[in-house]
Amino acid sequence: MNKNSDSEKIRTFIAIPLPPSVTGELKKLLAQMKSFSKGIKWVNPESIHLTLKFLGNLSAGELSKVFTGMQNIFQDPPSGFRLTAAELGAFPSLKKPRVFWVGVSGSGMETLIQLQKLIEDEMYRQGFPREERKFSPHLTLSRIKFADRLTELTQAFSSYNFPAVEFMVSEILIMRSELRPEGAVYSIQQKFALSLG
Repeated sequence: MNKNSDSEKIRTFIAIPLPPSVTGELKKLLAQMKSFSKGIKWVNPESIHLTLKFLGNLSAGELSKVFTGMQNIFQDPPSGFRLTAAELGAFPSLKKPRVFWVGVSGSGMETLIQLQKLIEDEMYRQGFPREERKFSPHLTLSRIKFADRLTELTQAFSSYNFPAVEFMVSEILIMRSELRPEGAVYSIQQKFALSLG
């Protein structure tokens, strides 16, 4: 058997978990959008997170480098910070949506961007390619393959009154993603606590 086959690799990313206060509001939003399901893959609200770095399918050796890199960063843990989940949007735009998302803002945005750059730089030192796209923090809600009620859906989504929810970021996770027919299933590989002192 080929030990380097993709089936034996671990689909890995680094992310910020969300507290119940945010997840609860995401559940309400997605419940309102549930009637629009044809051609649209809505994410399980319990699985929604803020991705900092997607690493792809990794071998055990590559995953070990991710752990090493994160341990390097957290020898002197970065400070925790506050974010706000608020604005609704879409990529590439609400006129031609392919992905619906909830935006992230707040007093900790500069710290978030610095932390993401720390992770990006350290993963590069560990041998992983840099992300070519500029970091755009968001919470992915759905991916649209096609939608026969797209105009109606976009109007319903953009007019939804999503309340601003502030939350504390206190840890960073290395996550495993298993792609299944019912959707991606996530499990935590390792946790790293931010400094709250």
